[in-house]
Amino acid sequence: MPKVLLLCLINCIILFSGCDEGTNSSTTESEQDPIITFEKYIENIKSSVRQTNDGGYIIAGGLGGQAWLLKLDRYGEEEWQNTYSLGDFGYTRSVIQTSDGGYLYCSWEGIVKADSNGIEEWKNESHTVGGYPYYEDAIEHSNGSYYAVGGPGAGQAQFVKFSSTGSVLNRRWFGSECEDDIFRSIIEAPDGMLMIAGEKSHGNQNYDCAFNFMYYKDFWVVKVKKNGALIWEKTFGGPYMEKADDIVSLEEGGFALIGDKCDHNYDVLSCGSVAKVLYMKIDDDGNLLEENSWPGLNFIERIPYFSITTTSNGGIAWTAEHKNNGTWIHKWGPYEETVNIYANGLGGFDINRTSDDGFIIGTWGGTIIKTDSELNYEE
Repeated sequence: MPKVLLLCLINCIILFSGCDEGTNSSTTESEQDPIITFEKYIENIKSSVRQTNDGGYIIAGGLGGQAWLLKLDRYGEEEWQNTYSLGDFGYTRSVIQTSDGGYLYCSWEGIVKADSNGIEEWKNESHTVGGYPYYEDAIEHSNGSYYAVGGPGAGQAQFVKFSSTGSVLNRRWFGSECEDDIFRSIIEAPDGMLMIAGEKSHGNQNYDCAFNFMYYKDFWVVKVKKNGALIWEKTFGGPYMEKADDIVSLEEGGFALIGDKCDHNYDVLSCGSVAKVLYMKIDDDGNLLEENSWPGLNFIERIPYFSITTTSNGGIAWTAEHKNNGTWIHKWGPYEETVNIYANGLGGFDINRTSDDGFIIGTWGGTIIKTDSELNYEE
């Protein structure tokens, strides 16, 4: 009998131990970090925003005529803010977190570098043509250099390479003999080269260059080497206006671009009613693979306000301004449910995918929105 009781006792211990392990395993699998969403008004317009390495967010704006950065934690609560000796004049600005944990702010008046606590380290306002450098976007390359693009300067687009301490290493100009060629966005390509998107002017009927040059443009994509030497360039468009404002690299290869178009039929005042959001997909060599457009855009002359990013399922998400509904956010793809929402903020300015596969969106009106992967968020 003692031997039988001992065997029964051992079996019971094993049985209950196995149940405990199963329960613990199930609990562990279900204990995932919740997806944090929020909507926050920061009282600062034209908000460029990126997620930071600690899961929080860095926002670029302007305050009192100066460049301004705001650091939020992952819940959207302020950690610090600071202004800088660089001015904030212009329609656009951008910000990135750098490899040393600091931040690089870019605007029409130049670039400024801050450390991880938001303290200014250096700035560069140098320019060779015009009143300002007119930068639209900046990145840090994997080689440690910074690159900024913009324009126009003497009618042409500008490409500038900086050292890690802010010295200009190379400056190049691209474009035609017409006015208003502009680079709007720059990214590092998978092969280490640089991809740039923007708008290039063209003629009007029998004129080589149009008088209303802002309404006679093409989508413009340029690939350059790390020193700015041209590899190839492509333009896409018809006789009227197509302008690219942002570019993103696709996981399956190639690139996606977002911007606007206006088939005005030589009546430029009609753009307010006929302008559309324009999307293009190209392969690694710049060949057009796909094109799509959406009506309803709130067209504003010369003001860029489009941004594009990828989704976790290989789709695309973009933001712009709808003529009737303010901030416009759209997501779609072959493996994505198409979602279209309108939100506060007067119009989309910047969108980037976050580490939880959601999105962080900056707006023209000063509202910051953090969504989940399906664009849901807590208002």
